Amino acid sequence: MIETTVNALQTLIAGVCAGFSLRNSIRTGSRSWLLLTLFFGSFFFGDLYWQLYLLFYGQTPPYSFAPELNWYSAYLFLILLLANIQGENQAQTGDSVIGKAKKKTSPFMMLIPLFTFGMCIFYMNWGSYINNLITAVLMTLLLWYAFWGLGLRDSSGKTAGKYRSIYIITLLFSLVEYALWTSSCFWMGDTLRSPYFWFDLLLSFVLILFPAALSKEVRG
Repeated sequence: MIETTVNALQTLIAGVCAGFSLRNSIRTGSRSWLLLTLFFGSFFFGDLYWQLYLLFYGQTPPYSFAPELNWYSAYLFLILLLANIQGENQAQTGDSVIGKAKKKTSPFMMLIPLFTFGMCIFYMNWGSYINNLITAVLMTLLLWYAFWGLGLRDSSGKTAGKYRSIYIITLLFSLVEYALWTSSCFWMGDTLRSPYFWFDLLLSFVLILFPAALSKEVRG
């Protein structure tokens, strides 16, 4: 019952955010809003499948390929959103994003694949090898682009572009996702004592931050 309620809330939030992003995409013609719409749309359909399965069968799907494909797509669209934002930074500063990224890449960035693939090996104790490998690759790219974007600088040494909050929210989103996945490995049942539901609820509210931040940055 608790899982159904929490998942229903997340599905609703993802759907509303998708509609809001689509409206702004049509109104502004912005590629960033379009990619955010596709991110929320994919996330929504993944959650919707999960929700319908819970309602009809009273349990989580034993084989979750359908929702996972949607969530993989959502991660990919979020990666493309960050790449598009960094392309806009390039146009604003007149500098090469790739060149700047190489200059600003720190040894710390090398820890990202160590973390993602280390967690992948850990999750393989509970889930599919292939699914965990796909997730590790996508999360590596997502975290890399987010940290990369935070490290970009213009010729004056200031943070390049105006989308710093998007990068930070992406890092928060990734952190909560990992907390959610890890807590699911130690399932405590359909009870509020389970950290899984609290992280899932937190993830729902993190989703709201994306359109709020993009609206602020576009106005700015």
